[in-house]
Amino acid sequence: MAAEKQSYRGTPGYTAFLGVVAFWAAASSGNASYVRVLAGISAAAAALHLGFLLFRRRRDRRSADAAADR
Repeated sequence: MAAEKQSYRGTPGYTAFLGVVAFWAAASSGNASYVRVLAGISAAAAALHLGFLLFRRRRDRRSADAAADR
């Protein structure tokens, strides 16, 4: 079976990076207010997505451990 190259865009680290960048843009007073609002929404979405990624990873590990114990 050939190993497939996995994209870095689906990793929790990349999602956290996007959240930090969006939060930084939202907190920057040099940006227009509409940019800060959209960046805040993006930061919240990235945080929510990161939570889902970490939850799914934890669930998959638990199911793999349970399958190995059988």
